[in-house]
Amino acid sequence: MAIWDTIRLTLTIATSSRWKIYQFDVNGEFLHEDIIEKVYVEQLKGFQVKGIEDKVYKLKKDLYGLKQAPRAWFNKIKSYFVKEGFEINTSDHTLFTKKEGGAYVFIVNLYVDDNIFIGNSEKIFEEFKSFEKGI
Repeated sequence: MAIWDTIRLTLTIATSSRWKIYQFDVNGEFLHEDIIEKVYVEQLKGFQVKGIEDKVYKLKKDLYGLKQAPRAWFNKIKSYFVKEGFEINTSDHTLFTKKEGGAYVFIVNLYVDDNIFIGNSEKIFEEFKSFEKGI
C-alpha cells in the first residue's frame, strides 16, 4: 500500500511544476493474474462434482479476495515499469519514476487499484495509458 505522504508529495510536485495529473482505476485488477504459490480451494456447495466431492481445485489464476492477489497484481505492473526503464523508490516501493536527460518526466504512485501518474512527457502518458487499457 502506498505511503500517504508520498501521494501528497507527488501531487505537490505536479501542481508546483504545472504537470498534468492522471488517475486510473484498474477494474478487476486482482483477477486473472498468475499466482506463484500453490493454492487449493474446496468445491463450492451446490457445484460439487458427483463422486469426487472430497476433491479440491488447484488454482492457476487469482481469485478476488485471495491474499496472494495484491502481490500478483503488483508483480505484473512492477515488471512493466522495470522493463520500461522506471526506477523503484527505495523508501516507498509503490513509487516509480522515469528520467530522460537527467530530469523526471514521469512519476507513478500505485495504491491498490486506484493509481495516480504525473509528468511532463505526453509520449510516456500515451504509452502508459495503452498499457493500462490492456490490463
